[in-house]
Amino acid sequence: MNNVNIVVMGKTGFGKSTLINAVLSEEVAATGTGHAITKKNEKYSKQVDLPLGKKNALVSCNLNMYDTVGLEIDNSITEQTLENIKEEIERTKQGLAVNDIYVVWFCVNDRSNRFESYEIELIKKLSIDYEIPFIIVLTQCISEDEGELPRQIRRNLPDIPMQKVLAKDYSTRGGKVEAFGVNDLLKKSINDYKKLRVKILEQKIDNLDENRKLRIEQIESRGKAVVSGYSSAAKKIGFVPGGCIPIVHGMCIKMISDLNGIAGIKSGGDLAAEVFALITFGIIASPFMAVPLVSSLIASIYVETVGDFYLEALVKVIHLSTDKELKDNELIKKRLKEELSKLKK
Repeated sequence: MNNVNIVVMGKTGFGKSTLINAVLSEEVAATGTGHAITKKNEKYSKQVDLPLGKKNALVSCNLNMYDTVGLEIDNSITEQTLENIKEEIERTKQGLAVNDIYVVWFCVNDRSNRFESYEIELIKKLSIDYEIPFIIVLTQCISEDEGELPRQIRRNLPDIPMQKVLAKDYSTRGGKVEAFGVNDLLKKSINDYKKLRVKILEQKIDNLDENRKLRIEQIESRGKAVVSGYSSAAKKIGFVPGGCIPIVHGMCIKMISDLNGIAGIKSGGDLAAEVFALITFGIIASPFMAVPLVSSLIASIYVETVGDFYLEALVKVIHLSTDKELKDNELIKKRLKEELSKLKK
């Protein structure tokens, strides 16, 4: 382990700078009460020996602390503030070595009334998007007893670890409360890092699986609506026996192209025409579209059958293909042909 990188986030006045000073044992970050002291993201670095592992063996490493601009619930939480934080995360991640550690400490004042919904969503999104373990740091704790705030946090973020700290001695009428929790926070961040990161990656995979499932359901739903629309249009065109056949065939090719578009597959008319040729329903149904009185119904059924058949094959191919593979037109064409051949048997 060469570098320990810790991004410190949270609302203004929640003790981010005080915490950084306690970790580095230096007054490097300006502190204050009730108003924004950190005007821009700052980085503080120091070579330190940390007592780590079960035996608390001293390990020398470069400790990088990133003090970020305070997040607010009102207009002062700007897109630029978040973009700056994201850019800092991206920039630092690119320079990480294999054994480097990168965590985010999200500071919440233990005496706050509630944990804001935007904070919950921010932690969920950033941890998954950037694959960074978060630890919620309850700051300015004058008691180790658990109140309603940590219980609320656990209900909303059950997989995110939490640590109570008092970064600086606190004087009360009853006496002085000595600082505590900072070393425990450091040890948790480093010793549990691999376990925390594995959990984040597992959550990301679960999210990807869930997103893929929802995407396929949306494609099926929208696809069925497209097929129904083309089927209704074919019924109207089918009133012209015989002459409707080439028009209906053209509609099928356009329908296949539209279904590909819904699935995010970039394809021209050539792919749609090629896969349409593999669907042999036309050999059976086309002659009946020349018969008066039944041509309209046959045209509608024909288009609906072709659409349902292709949509089934398309969904199976999407389910078995990665997002990257779906951009490979030749690969998708090959898989569609294979799936259509299986369905025809």
